[in-house]
Amino acid sequence: MDAHDLGLDPSTGEADQLYGWFLASLLFGRPVQQSVAAETWKVLIRHGLTSPGRFADYDREGLRALLDEGHYARIDYVMTDELHDVMATVKREHGSVSELVKHATSRAGLKTTLLDLKGVGPKTAEIFLREVPDEVIGSAG
Repeated sequence: MDAHDLGLDPSTGEADQLYGWFLASLLFGRPVQQSVAAETWKVLIRHGLTSPGRFADYDREGLRALLDEGHYARIDYVMTDELHDVMATVKREHGSVSELVKHATSRAGLKTTLLDLKGVGPKTAEIFLREVPDEVIGSAG
């Protein structure tokens, strides 16, 4: 599954597209069926989780219930905590996913920044980066 399957095009560099693909990458980067990850992504977006700051609107149980609605139940508490942590860090340290990407100095630098986020592993970084072209990375400067 890729970004286009979700109606996303992160190659545009638009903030909502980069954020949407980042959120999807977090879900796809775990050992769950792609269809479950895609459905959970749709549930989260439908419930207004359209930026990193919006995750603060949901406590652990509220976010877990949304993951369960998408049938992302196997590791729902782990994923709930990781989504809260990674989104809070992105918001606090970068402002947005778009800013994180556009202020990166290189693809390698962006990968390192992603891997430094608690909850982002090599697979998640790989999934995210495969859809973000070099022209978008570091485009703020």
